[in-house]
Amino acid sequence: MRLVNRRSGPSFSALALSTVSALALTAFAAPSFAQSQAAQGEQLEEVVITGSRIVREGYEAPTPLAVVDAAAMQAGSNSNVAQFLNTMPVFSGSAQPGTTQNSISAGTAGVNTLNLRSLGAVRTLVLMDGQRSVGSLLDGSVDVNVFPQQLVQRVDVVTGGASAVYGSDAVAGVVNFILDKEFTGVKGEVSGGVTSYGDDKNYKVALTAGFPFAGGRGHVLASGEQVDNNGIIHGDGGREWNATGVQIIVNPLYGTNAAAGQSTSVPQRLILDQIGFSNATRGGLIISGPLKGTAFGPGGTPYTYNYGSLISNPYMQGGDWKSSEIKRDIGSSLDPSESRQNIFTRVSYDVTDAITIFGQVSWASNHVFGYCCPQFQPGNGPVIKADNAFIPTDIRARMTALGLTSFQIGSMNEDLPTFFSDNTRSVNRNVIGGNGKIDAFGSTWSWDAYFQNGFSRSSVNTGGVASRSKFALATDAVRNTNGQIVCRSTLTNPTNGCVPWNPLGTGVNTDAGLNYLVGVSYLYSHLTENVWSGSLTGEPVSLWAGPVSLAVSLEHRTEKVRGMSDAGSKAIDWFAGNYLPINGQYNVTEGALETVVPLAKDESWAQNWDLNAAARFTGYSTSGFVITYKIGSTYTPIPDVKFRVTRSRDIRAPNLQELFAAGTSSQGEITDPFCQAGSQQVAGAICTPTVRGFATGNVNLKPEKADTNGIGIVFQPSFIDGFSASVDYWDVNIKDAIQSISSQQAVDLCFQGVGNTCGNITRVGGIITQVQTSGINLAVQNVKGIDFEASYRFAMDDLVSGWAGNLGIHGNATTYLRNYRNDGLSPPTNRVGENGANNPPNWRMSATISYDLDPIKASLTGRAVSSGLYDATYITCTTGCPVSTIAHGTVNNDHMPGAFYLDAAFSYNFLLGEETKGEAFLNVRNLGNKDPYASPRTYYLQQANAAVYDVLGRVFRAGIRFKM
Repeated sequence: MRLVNRRSGPSFSALALSTVSALALTAFAAPSFAQSQAAQGEQLEEVVITGSRIVREGYEAPTPLAVVDAAAMQAGSNSNVAQFLNTMPVFSGSAQPGTTQNSISAGTAGVNTLNLRSLGAVRTLVLMDGQRSVGSLLDGSVDVNVFPQQLVQRVDVVTGGASAVYGSDAVAGVVNFILDKEFTGVKGEVSGGVTSYGDDKNYKVALTAGFPFAGGRGHVLASGEQVDNNGIIHGDGGREWNATGVQIIVNPLYGTNAAAGQSTSVPQRLILDQIGFSNATRGGLIISGPLKGTAFGPGGTPYTYNYGSLISNPYMQGGDWKSSEIKRDIGSSLDPSESRQNIFTRVSYDVTDAITIFGQVSWASNHVFGYCCPQFQPGNGPVIKADNAFIPTDIRARMTALGLTSFQIGSMNEDLPTFFSDNTRSVNRNVIGGNGKIDAFGSTWSWDAYFQNGFSRSSVNTGGVASRSKFALATDAVRNTNGQIVCRSTLTNPTNGCVPWNPLGTGVNTDAGLNYLVGVSYLYSHLTENVWSGSLTGEPVSLWAGPVSLAVSLEHRTEKVRGMSDAGSKAIDWFAGNYLPINGQYNVTEGALETVVPLAKDESWAQNWDLNAAARFTGYSTSGFVITYKIGSTYTPIPDVKFRVTRSRDIRAPNLQELFAAGTSSQGEITDPFCQAGSQQVAGAICTPTVRGFATGNVNLKPEKADTNGIGIVFQPSFIDGFSASVDYWDVNIKDAIQSISSQQAVDLCFQGVGNTCGNITRVGGIITQVQTSGINLAVQNVKGIDFEASYRFAMDDLVSGWAGNLGIHGNATTYLRNYRNDGLSPPTNRVGENGANNPPNWRMSATISYDLDPIKASLTGRAVSSGLYDATYITCTTGCPVSTIAHGTVNNDHMPGAFYLDAAFSYNFLLGEETKGEAFLNVRNLGNKDPYASPRTYYLQQANAAVYDVLGRVFRAGIRFKM
């Protein structure tokens, strides 16, 4: 594995990466030994990286930089670059198809975006060859699968604020995909993968060609790729870790009325297994009144529901809990199916020895399909009137005897389909530009300019979803004068097309009824990004320590989105989806200066010392004028040691989604503090209702501002050839951070009497059904941590005479010290160390040992996350608990264990002919087939956090690559 990274150092902590870290530490402690000339030739090469617009070696830049080359990425067990990058500890909480599948109403299902420092993909600027790329999502996030993966020569990761250099969105850093623009020849790959469960089968076919023309003055590149993944779209594929029913519930013994036997000394919340709904079954359950506990099974047959030993609406433990379980067979897909294609072409031509022009056209398409969620109604299903034609005879007789005119059910609606996401996105990017050199002001200057026209089209569809208004009509069924079952509404409006639907039981409905109820909620969007950019770099003057470098850049960018959606979505009539069209645009003009000033060279007290500074002046049509800056320095007192420090002011302006969204709906459970406090008690009160959230844009948003500080040390001992290590501390403090308040936050703020959120909460019968929110500029978000990294490569002959081959060791780790949010309204929280949500664990680590004995290569990689918490704000206790607050609730058990995974990669090089080289490879991810830890996630989701734990199990990938 050739991972060139000059940024972090070795630390495997108490979660020691087993055999991998033991071997790594042994190697780090090895004595100095003179390497052979062969081994020296195999050492990690110096790679010029793009941490700034002034081209410098990676070690020379004050901002931490990581460089990952193609060979390292090919050792992964998946079919895309994002899978490998997300094993790097600096990334946390990145979106992948398996983690975004349930983002139905948000419209983001199926993308691969990168998230540095757990600050969000919108704060990670993704570039290709230093140029912006049009976003795949309406928030501007780039799906990195749209890049030509066979041409990716390396990926540069700038883990520090870079807005002054590259512009908005670079608050967390920059990920720059560098293409091999001079590739000559033909290369290809045919590969496939499968899990040890025999599912998630996938294949990849890729072909790339490059050739010169016009006597070498011109060069043509073409690359294409086809990837298909069957996914695991029907439930969990039989994985037993998902069958325990773990869920978090409100403790029914918690309260303030000591006389009633309630006590605050017990925890407010309980995390338990064997949890199911107490107010819903697959075919319906009567939830109140004298018939409470009557459930309806196959064919509509009534039976008595067996409630569990612990009941806390809407949940219970034990009893018939499995009769409402939906994760395993009709819940969300564990991994969606995916089909993606991309085509990339580029033509360049040297007009003169000093001027090169180029044009490139690329197209990428991605189609993702997966099931999300059942159309369930726990505790809030239809009210069934006494004359409903579907009531079983014996139940009707009991109603008559009891004088009941109606009853209400809660239901998982098994006869309705699980709704699914069926999303297609295409990205087109057309670029023309040039670069070259000119002589001016007594020195040679390099220039670069390009124009990009990029546009992405997305078709976001939620299918199999029922209409709420039609469902209400269809379930209100009676018999007409001829004894036929009809919708009550057709008695007065016979042409409304209503088809009766039986909500009492499973397997009791017709295709005609299904066709009447079910449709598609869709959103079609067209996002356009135009960029004009140019830069000029040179060395205008020289000082006592060397030449001063200067870079000047200018950029103008326009962003525009247009959309349309269906009538049902505009009426917010669907059970899910309900997309509203987004329309808006803005433009931004930026100018920037960057310089590197040498302060000392070859002095007794300094081998090198220089200063790096940058400033950017930005004008937004929506957000006004902003200045960003960066200042940093590197100091090398002796050749073996380098110190670096940087300070930057970075910004992120609100994107199209945040500014102009007409409304995005979501569905999930919240805790109602009014209900718990007794102020909203009604018959059948639900303290944790399933509500519909509705998020809209806010044109009054301002840019968020971030101050980033970093300090680090690089150690390259001259007495150990091939060894390097570094440690970097980083601190990102964001002011006015843009973030949407969740439905839970809005309700909590209303309960506290803070903010203006009560008017956005809708209740029906005292039960919350909808919460409307919009983005705001929060007060503070602060993340900080430390990166460690070390690498060592040497010839085995230098270790033991006569041994053949070369050994490489590489380890890196990130410890997150703080992940703090304070919006000035709700209680501040530090959510570092949460393994149950999209916040960073305390530690993320990886280490690789690679062995190269031509023609065989092998590597073993250990990946680890530390143990943590489900919710870092909880106080864990079982007795003697303090009173729960909004900021710090109490819970019986908040622990989530860490995880350690081993991956292996093997390859064998061979000749297919005199001019063709071949490589056969086998990669295995999660060798031990380690199960994830089951955690209390939303009821219809798998019981594991795929952003932290491996959920697929052991994954095999094999194939052949060739080059000629």
